[in-house]
Amino acid sequence: MPAIFSTGDRDAMRRRMIEAGWACLLERGYRGTRVEDITRQAGIAQGTFYGFFSSKAEFVAEMVAENRRELLSRLGGMLGESGEAPGRDELGRWMREVWHSDRSIFRCIGMRDYRRIRELLPDDLVLGPELEGGALERIARSVRARGASSDPRLAAALQRVCAIMLLEREEIDPDVLERAVDALVEDTLDALYGPAGEKGGEAR
Repeated sequence: MPAIFSTGDRDAMRRRMIEAGWACLLERGYRGTRVEDITRQAGIAQGTFYGFFSSKAEFVAEMVAENRRELLSRLGGMLGESGEAPGRDELGRWMREVWHSDRSIFRCIGMRDYRRIRELLPDDLVLGPELEGGALERIARSVRARGASSDPRLAAALQRVCAIMLLEREEIDPDVLERAVDALVEDTLDALYGPAGEKGGEAR
C-alpha cells in the first residue's frame, strides 16, 4: 500500500470498494462483475484495488466475511451475556432482515461461485446459513429451560435449505421465492421455540 495513504484514507477506500462491490454483485452477479466495474463504481484506480486485494474472488470473500461478522455481532448482542434467548419475535425480525437483505451473499451468487468463495474465507469463518452452530445451541438451551421443546439441528437444516433455495433462485418464481423464505423462517422459529402458542413458543 503506497505510503501516501493514511490509515483513514485506507479505511475510507476499503469501505468505498466494499459498498461498490455489493452494488456490482446485485446488478451483474459474481461472474458478470469485473474488477474494473468495482473500481469505476468506487471512483478509484485499478492499481489501488490490487493494493488491497489480490483478486476479485479474494475481494468478494472479504465482503462476505465482513457482512457475516456484522450479522453475528448483532446476534451476539441479542443473546447477551446471560445466555437468555431473544424472544421469538425479535429473532424472527432479525432472521427476515438477514434473508431478505440484498447483502445476503446467497442472493448475489450461484452454487458454483458459492463453493469457490467459501474456500477463500479465513479458517475461523464458515460461509453457511447466518444462524447456526453455537448460537442455535445457546438459544435451544434457554428455550428448554423455559419448558418448551427446541430442536437446533432441525433449525440448522431449515436454514441450510433456505440458503440452497436462494443459491438456486433462478429456478423459482420471484414472488414464490420470497414467500418460501418467510415460510422457512417461521419453520426455523418453530423448531427453536416450539410452535407459536405452545408453552414457551409464544412471542416474548
